[in-house]
Amino acid sequence: MLRGCLSVMALLISGAWVAAADAPAVPEPRLVDTKTGPKGNKVLVFKHKAIKDMDSPGYVAQGFEHGVSFMLPAGYTEGEKTPRALYISLHGFGDTLDEYADAVSRWFADSDCFVLAPNDPLGTWFYGYSDQLPGGDPNQGTVVNYTERRVLFYVDYFASKYAVDRKRVFLAGGSMGGTGTISLALRYPDIFAGGDAKKGATNRLYCHWKSQCEKIWGKYETGVKNNEGVNVWDWQNIAWYVEHHHAKANWIRTYNGKEDASIPYRQLAGPPDVTPMSFYAALETFRIGHECLWDGSSHSKPDPAQPPLDDWWDPFTDKTCFLRTDLSFPAFSNFSKDDNPGTGKGDCVGGDNQLGDNTYDGDPHGGFNRFLRWNSTTITDTAKEWSIEIKLSSGNAGYKGAGAETVDVTPRRLQTFDVKSGKTYAWKTSAAQSGKATADAEGVLTVPGVKVTRGWTLVTVTPLP
Repeated sequence: MLRGCLSVMALLISGAWVAAADAPAVPEPRLVDTKTGPKGNKVLVFKHKAIKDMDSPGYVAQGFEHGVSFMLPAGYTEGEKTPRALYISLHGFGDTLDEYADAVSRWFADSDCFVLAPNDPLGTWFYGYSDQLPGGDPNQGTVVNYTERRVLFYVDYFASKYAVDRKRVFLAGGSMGGTGTISLALRYPDIFAGGDAKKGATNRLYCHWKSQCEKIWGKYETGVKNNEGVNVWDWQNIAWYVEHHHAKANWIRTYNGKEDASIPYRQLAGPPDVTPMSFYAALETFRIGHECLWDGSSHSKPDPAQPPLDDWWDPFTDKTCFLRTDLSFPAFSNFSKDDNPGTGKGDCVGGDNQLGDNTYDGDPHGGFNRFLRWNSTTITDTAKEWSIEIKLSSGNAGYKGAGAETVDVTPRRLQTFDVKSGKTYAWKTSAAQSGKATADAEGVLTVPGVKVTRGWTLVTVTPLP
């Protein structure tokens, strides 16, 4: 067993992390291919056998094999010690290990980071499946997060062999990969610094993939529980998950299309009777770090009438506004420039190539927290003070308004500044605002109505005696 694999292999079983000494055996990936990208970047392709606790008993007995690829940046020299960020690139439904390894070699050819590409051949949305599979009834038994466990194992495995900066591990993906990006980022904010999800699903009950998911999770009405003891369909409803697990939060960016027939927009903005609330409402209500964008694109076709909704800075590599697991960030909500997502009432019409005729309510394009940025280089996070600079972005697709906007600011991923449930804190800004704010029952503190302009505004929070 690789010593470096023990930390993540304290697996999440029955709702608790198992002590490292009691962790189950880990698979032994074997190199099966090496691909070379256009800039000389090497992609190593591995396979390994299904093993207990990372797979159902049936797949273990069958000798099922899983695969993963790992890209080394162009010019990388074996044994380099300089830490590099790790991007985890999650593929869409049906993509094969070999096809996606080729794609990674092209997409990330100019990147100076490591890239990890797990394969999910069973189409589990990078979550897991019934322990009754293959061949058994998914309406019986337990749904286990086998795929999540493999992703976590891969992170630890490759970090034990290469100089991965564990504070800069990021998730990105589209479609099924966008779905996995959202769920993994929100469930493991101490492992992943953030996620960028395109065309991802957040509630499969209101998605055309519902019948496919029933084959691996059982029917919603059956009430099959996962290894956390929760109806797996609730667990996979991200609004439900956020409602029950928001004391810790990550930062995610989502982008979806109102003409998407594969991942319908209604499962993000609604539908009107969705419980406990929509995905968008949950991010706002529970102060999760987010930027959410939508337009008139389909699952694979861009909106022909709509330019980029934002200047799409990269919070994973930007030199001013960036994310790390050892650095706090501001979660924005109630931004005065937010657009109207609608209620999820309506639907897209036709197929992927038929654009411009969806019936959804709300603004045809827009987003939450567009244009908002922060200065990660000047954050103060001490026992006596938390402060951060925020502003409205500029650029071709940046903020075009005339004056100041307002936004609520919630300190997230705090390192030293201690927020206690029910305690009141003083806040002020460099724009001469001031006030008091009280932490909620979960120990989450929000500064309301902060004025933000194109210039930097310093927000400072201090504990009251």
